[in-house]
Amino acid sequence: MLLVGIFFGLVTVGFVVPCLIDVAVTPAYDLRRFTKRTWALIIVCFSVFGAVAWVAAGRPDRRLVMFPPHLAGTPSLGQQEALRRHPAGRAMDPGFDSRVGYAGIRGAGEIYRPMGPDDDLEFLEELSRRIRYLRDTDNDA
Repeated sequence: MLLVGIFFGLVTVGFVVPCLIDVAVTPAYDLRRFTKRTWALIIVCFSVFGAVAWVAAGRPDRRLVMFPPHLAGTPSLGQQEALRRHPAGRAMDPGFDSRVGYAGIRGAGEIYRPMGPDDDLEFLEELSRRIRYLRDTDNDA
């Protein structure tokens, strides 16, 4: 009997309590079914079964990546385009001439590649364009 009590305590502390905390910190607009109070009541009343119901049916899908509201309307790059623009992505692209558009010292036969984003002129131009866009949209609002 003592072993069953210890097992129940471990399950409660290890699974039910974190689910209850997850209900408490989840924003109300992210809930798929019921309200926070209803989910908390279900978890407290039905313990493990309520926690399993929360994980299966109530917990929001955290796999979806949502943009913050201030970035929602900004122009975005595709994954491949963003990789191509980043210095590390350019180094992997065999068809891209890394010497074009860069200022730097090159040795004989050495291909210059930027060491970081601050050496990449195209990256800096894109960054300044995005900053100007955000400033313009903030001034309009």
